[in-house]
Amino acid sequence: MKRFGSRLGSVLPAPAVLLALAAGVAASSYALAAPKLLKEVGRVTAGEGAMHDAFALDQGGSTLAYIVFTGKGAVQLHVGSPGGKTHVTDLVNFSGAPEKILSLAGYWFVVSNEGSRRAAIIDPAGRIKRQTGAFDDCELAHAPNALVTYSQKRQPNGGDRYTIQTYRPDGSTIAVKSLVVTPNGTIDGDTAATFLGFAKSHLQAMVQKPGAYDRRSDAREPPQFALYDVMTGKSGPGKMPPKLDNFLDYIRKRAEKPDLDAVMVLAAGQAGFDLVGPGEKVRPLNLATKQYDVLSLQQFQVGSRVVFSLVADRPEKGNMEEAGRYSQAFFSLEPGSGQVTALGEIPLPDKHPCPWSAGGNKIAVLRKAADGSREIVIYSR
Repeated sequence: MKRFGSRLGSVLPAPAVLLALAAGVAASSYALAAPKLLKEVGRVTAGEGAMHDAFALDQGGSTLAYIVFTGKGAVQLHVGSPGGKTHVTDLVNFSGAPEKILSLAGYWFVVSNEGSRRAAIIDPAGRIKRQTGAFDDCELAHAPNALVTYSQKRQPNGGDRYTIQTYRPDGSTIAVKSLVVTPNGTIDGDTAATFLGFAKSHLQAMVQKPGAYDRRSDAREPPQFALYDVMTGKSGPGKMPPKLDNFLDYIRKRAEKPDLDAVMVLAAGQAGFDLVGPGEKVRPLNLATKQYDVLSLQQFQVGSRVVFSLVADRPEKGNMEEAGRYSQAFFSLEPGSGQVTALGEIPLPDKHPCPWSAGGNKIAVLRKAADGSREIVIYSR
């Protein structure tokens, strides 16, 4: 779903983009303190069944949804308070191996990827409300509160058609919109807008617009940056690109995870992280990451925060065969200020991170139990 053609080499030429880093995007000065161990507050097992990879906490952290395979061939979705009574929905007629679960306003979207992706919408009582059509991928938006699905199809003329559909929490459709990018990179219906990439859960596109024509010099001003609203089909006012070292680098990084208000991306040389957003900001996060594997980064939007994890490697605590060397550390990032707060960490048997989901002040982690089965452990600070 990312589109960056060779034409972008000429987008926003050097005079417009090779600018000094502005004071408004100066480096953050927050360092990662060594987190303390998280406190276990709950544990969920599959009983005689097997725990699947797909699970999720709701935004408040009070409800957990997870998948269990039973010995009788059922594919069960369990929804309830961690460790408490759950609503059970058999999904076997929808999917044999759901890919992921998303939570939105008391409803659950169970996503399957068997031939093509589609989602089953589960209501708060545990009933399958409806199913979506096929899509390439999906994400959650919070303005409006919606599931956003998107698909890309190559056109016979060499262009691309992006189909974006928004669903209410109950699965009813809000809108279906198409964005067509012509072979020369402009948006069909707005030939002055050159498509650069998506932002805001695929509900906005970042575009380049030509600068104003100066009659006295018989030349145009440098190209401008604007946001194109996919739902209305209209471009916002043009503005000068942000004062960044390389604006095209911002476009590429921002499009990596358009569902996040701000996204952490690897900095040049993988020496640390840049924080891309909110808006058109790009700031180096001046974090002490020496003891962390930066390639292990996992990040998710939780309310107004971004919660992320990194695997810590502390050789002084044990060699490769001894317990204690590795841990998975969790942090909370405030996108506006760029401030990072250590939430805590859990020990790992090796350098591989565990799948997790965050909500409220809780983190649910899929771990291997002592008997070799899998379980979900709920942690809090």
